[in-house]
Amino acid sequence: MNSEIFGTFVSLCRSLGIQVLLFGPDYSQIRNIDYGFRGEIFQDFDYGRLARQLEEHLEAGVFYLYEDDMKLHYTMFRLPEGGLPADISPESDRAVCCIGPLLHEPISRPGLYELMDKLGIMPPLRQNFSEFYHRIPLFPSFDTWNQLVSFFLNECGITLKYLEINNDSLKFSPARVPDRSVPDMSDVASKALEERYEWENALLAAVAAGNLKQSMDALFQLSQYKIPARIADPIRSQKNLLLSFNTLLRKAVERSHVHPLHIDTLSRQLSIQIESALMPDQLTPLPGILIHKYCMLVNNYSRRAYSPLVQTCLDYVDFHYNADLSLSSLAAMCSVSSAYLSALFKKETGMTITDHINFTRIQQSLFLLNASSLSIGEIASRCGFSDANYFTRTFKKLQGKTPKSYRREMGIN
Repeated sequence: MNSEIFGTFVSLCRSLGIQVLLFGPDYSQIRNIDYGFRGEIFQDFDYGRLARQLEEHLEAGVFYLYEDDMKLHYTMFRLPEGGLPADISPESDRAVCCIGPLLHEPISRPGLYELMDKLGIMPPLRQNFSEFYHRIPLFPSFDTWNQLVSFFLNECGITLKYLEINNDSLKFSPARVPDRSVPDMSDVASKALEERYEWENALLAAVAAGNLKQSMDALFQLSQYKIPARIADPIRSQKNLLLSFNTLLRKAVERSHVHPLHIDTLSRQLSIQIESALMPDQLTPLPGILIHKYCMLVNNYSRRAYSPLVQTCLDYVDFHYNADLSLSSLAAMCSVSSAYLSALFKKETGMTITDHINFTRIQQSLFLLNASSLSIGEIASRCGFSDANYFTRTFKKLQGKTPKSYRREMGIN
């Protein structure tokens, strides 16, 4: 068996939020095959029986795509001898891998009720039954999943065999729920919520740090936990969730000492974008767009690393870049000497105040050069340059070309 390819496949599944279990001969993890759910909802459920079924039924070198009686999908196989992963006992030649559970399509509310009726789920357990499905990862194409699994496992010398849902040799749940007292479902119901909140907090922390990759990874994990619609209108429900998400991200960015004016401007722009959407496919990419823009805001405007004095100067330049700014005027505003402010600013930012003022003004000029038909002289004036020639020289120094060349390359006359 190619352990390197198998390891890559396991890492890919786990990055998608899909559970991968590796059972040794004692099947000590067998209860995790469904996160312990059946053990809670079916009081007499025997995980040992399920372990014995796996042990007796699965053939070496064959993988099975199996849909159980709760419409959950699994990929299961016995690992070939040799080349076993490090976390499987080396003396075991009967190690079993189980990937799942996962869904290949969302279960509608009517479909969920129909399933609960079929399984005989008692009314007091139905809310918790629904919560369980909100934590199951969704891989929205059975065919694509089949191709993905086959690609990796065929390279490991493992071939496909299907297991039908009515296959008696591997049956997960009893025929019906025993007519007994209702078991305590608080642990099962709350675990998915706790995990969702943990990923939500991880996402907010990553955005506050301006870490786009960690933020998007956390968003993917968070998306595995489906949130039931609060109202009947699906578009309005999705918009409400996005507006709440926008608020959470706005509050997270405050931790990075981004000036409230920057945050409020972006938050209002994104709220308008959310409300302007008319179709579901316009809303689908917005969580990633929101995260990307808030991370950029942190990376461009976070003052967390600076002293209060330098923060004040940076923010003042951001909002008054078109005024008559200089080292002496900023020092007077802050009631410190020019020499002290100059030294502190250079130490913390690596730039002189004059260089930072020019950098900020040129960044603003890029927007006007792209988005307006104003003359070069008018743009220079609006960005705080009293002399158009000085603006051109500064622009060329920082951008490597003149404003006219920049516009020409951007296809703007």
